[in-house]
Amino acid sequence: MTPDLTLHEVALPGVPELTAVVGVPAGWTTELLEEPPAFLARMTPEQAGPFGDNLIVSIERLADDVPEDLEELQGLVYAQAFGAVPDFHALDDRPLEVAGGEGWFRASLQTTPVGLTAVNRQVFTRRGDVLVTLSLTTMALRDREVDTLLDHVLETFTVSELGSGS
Repeated sequence: MTPDLTLHEVALPGVPELTAVVGVPAGWTTELLEEPPAFLARMTPEQAGPFGDNLIVSIERLADDVPEDLEELQGLVYAQAFGAVPDFHALDDRPLEVAGGEGWFRASLQTTPVGLTAVNRQVFTRRGDVLVTLSLTTMALRDREVDTLLDHVLETFTVSELGSGS
């Protein structure tokens, strides 16, 4: 069953030349976070009970010393995740077309500080010196219910550079 998705345009401070559009499940709440700048969508407590899913889109300018090769860049992000996230377990890590461009997919499990296991699915794409990341996180106990949600969200996900129309 295809979920009912509502489209949201994401434009974040510091990267005025790029926007993303993403479909969010109907009824989820959305907000722009200030620090770090990101778009956040999440289940309402009524939908989720104590274990809510969330979706985050970030658009960030990369430093000059960041590798241009996406696979090399993701290797650095991967190493950072293993070093910074307690109980990180990679499930899948591979190239994937994202929003019509070169991208990367990563799925992982991690245990929260209170002992709950979360499943995180992330896709990354680079546009010049900008990295766009979409992350869908759910509690492992709800994962079967949202197994195909990321596929549906990715069908709506676009990245546009000012003046390019792509």
